[in-house]
Amino acid sequence: MVKHLLKEIKKNVVSIWITVISLLVLFSLYLYLSKYEKNIQNVIIEKDVGKEVDVAENVIRKIKEKSQNSLISKIHDSDFVKNSNELLEVLNTPNTEYLYIIFKSGEQFFIALDVSKKDRMEPFEYIQLLPSELPIVNQAIKDMEYKYLIHTNTPTLGLTLYIPFKDKNNINYILIKDYTIKEVQEIKSLVDSIRKAILIVIVFIVLLANVAIVGVIKTLYYKKRSLIDSLTGLYNRNYLEEIENKNLKDFVVIVADVDFFKKINDTYGHLVGDNVLKTVAETIKKNVRENDIVIRYGGEEFLIILNKERSVDNLNYINVAERIRKAVENLKIKINENDYLKTTLSVGIFLDTDKIKTLQEAIKKADVALYKAKTKGRNRIEIYDEENQSSEKALKVSQIKEAIEDKRLFCLYQPIVSLKDGTVSHYEALVRIKDKEGNTIPPYQFLNVIENTFLYTKLTKEVIEYNLKILKDYPDIKVSINLKPSDILNRSTIDILLYIAKDKDVVKRLMLEIVETEDALAYEEIVKIISSLKEAGYIICLDDFGSGYSNFVYLLRLNIDYLKIDANLIKNITTDQVSFEVVKMITGFCKKMKIKTIAEYVENEDILNIIKQIGIDYGQGYYFSKPKQIEELIKSSK
Repeated sequence: MVKHLLKEIKKNVVSIWITVISLLVLFSLYLYLSKYEKNIQNVIIEKDVGKEVDVAENVIRKIKEKSQNSLISKIHDSDFVKNSNELLEVLNTPNTEYLYIIFKSGEQFFIALDVSKKDRMEPFEYIQLLPSELPIVNQAIKDMEYKYLIHTNTPTLGLTLYIPFKDKNNINYILIKDYTIKEVQEIKSLVDSIRKAILIVIVFIVLLANVAIVGVIKTLYYKKRSLIDSLTGLYNRNYLEEIENKNLKDFVVIVADVDFFKKINDTYGHLVGDNVLKTVAETIKKNVRENDIVIRYGGEEFLIILNKERSVDNLNYINVAERIRKAVENLKIKINENDYLKTTLSVGIFLDTDKIKTLQEAIKKADVALYKAKTKGRNRIEIYDEENQSSEKALKVSQIKEAIEDKRLFCLYQPIVSLKDGTVSHYEALVRIKDKEGNTIPPYQFLNVIENTFLYTKLTKEVIEYNLKILKDYPDIKVSINLKPSDILNRSTIDILLYIAKDKDVVKRLMLEIVETEDALAYEEIVKIISSLKEAGYIICLDDFGSGYSNFVYLLRLNIDYLKIDANLIKNITTDQVSFEVVKMITGFCKKMKIKTIAEYVENEDILNIIKQIGIDYGQGYYFSKPKQIEELIKSSK
């Protein structure tokens, strides 16, 4: 998780830096606004106070002229008071609350003139100054310079201006004006609005960043979950996308497969099978390094990608594979309190990864070596050898592509025979390729090579077209074609089949055999697609049942018409009691569900008699006929 998080950070480093710098700029601006507001406020106050002082001093001068020697002595004169108040009114602006002149007698202050808008006082009336004002007033009288007091505890900015002066009798007076400055308040409101806007933007960016971080973490969490196999805890196949761009020369690719796993599943059940897979997975992990990669590649198949070290010989990596094989061979996996089972691994290794271009190509080569290990008896290691491999005549992708384009693809057919009356129900189409010399190439030499490539899809479409022609040429027969899960999940293939289904004569004579694997039944989407094919009119058969997941619940959901029992169960039915009981159980279940059963690998009369006894509906195998051209089979049936 941390590794992927760091990767995301590195990928989005520019965006992250832009976000951080934006936050720093906004935060700095937010802090600077207070200083800016104070500076502007001081400039406005100084400018306004200077203007007020100029006007006030002019008014004071005129009042002093009218009072001649002593202002106090003139206060009893109503005309003087009236004229002086009119002069003071010049200073009484709409923003003025209080405007008056006081004089000092001893340590006390008294009203001389008062033109305040409210709470006016009479001349010689004692006035109690606020504690905060006294020092300022006394200092103004001492310095004979104006002073002012700013009130910040009011909704609007308040200011009291103190202008000192003396009369000719040396009596100290103070003109006091209490008012508000609208410009300062407007600046304050504007700055507050900007500050709030910046704060909102900062909060928004932080919230957005948090949402993005949470989103990335959640995405990485679910992505990690999507890369992990729920059963074994190893990486799953999806992880290949994460490492496909790695330099292949730095790795050795190993493919390991649990031997006879399907038989373990069918014999002991899926709980035991799951325990085998988990135990094998743990054993593999214990025997590789932390920086090596282990992937559950398929049902019982594991992909091991070992990191190469320059100073280490290839023999070392072969020894790692042997250590894993031996560790699995020595396992004792509990079935119950008293019993345990042993299992083995077949292993294929591809060492020369510096000679190929893609990881998928390396895996295919390791898979070829694995196939060789299985054909040589299992529980062994095989190393891919390019020279030996070419001698085994496996076709290259380019050869297969050329054969398909040159229309050298064809089908042989094997009849499916009713065990009740011996008549042919239908024919299974078995794909083949001819080389340039006209020799027939069996499917094991080309199907595995192109699996999971676009060529496999193209081959499937060619097989469909080939059999459409057969059905038109022979209107009295039915044919079945094989489809893998990858074919079912391919939209273009399904579109072709649904288009063909518009011809009702063809669709009722074209049976679709779905190969039963773990992957097939694990896909919810496959269930839906098969249902749509059924609705279109196709007869659906599940092929190789008993070789893969064999889950009866999914079997019910697929709603199939035919079920073909796996050859490995049928060929052992005369000698293996477990195979007999499994086939019997499958047949009984199908009869209850009204599903027709087909037995593969009917090689002799002994097998035929037993499957008849069990109640299987149809048989297929060399006992009835080897795969042949359709013309030959139709001719021999007449």
